[in-house]
Amino acid sequence: MAVEGRTQRPVVDNVLCVSCDLCRLLCPDLCITINDDASGIEIDYDFCRGCGICASECPKGAIKMVQEE
Repeated sequence: MAVEGRTQRPVVDNVLCVSCDLCRLLCPDLCITINDDASGIEIDYDFCRGCGICASECPKGAIKMVQEE
């Protein structure tokens, strides 16, 4: 389910993600969680508005914004 008005959504490459927690700390929608086993992050798309802060601030480039389908 896409949030109304969202045109892009973040997609995570958990191979590149180092679980630094920066995206979660900066997310204004509080929709990012770190996996318990530190294997990367998960994004709750029911709450993500697609602002792109997580992607622009990721130091490893593990989050990319893609066109919403």
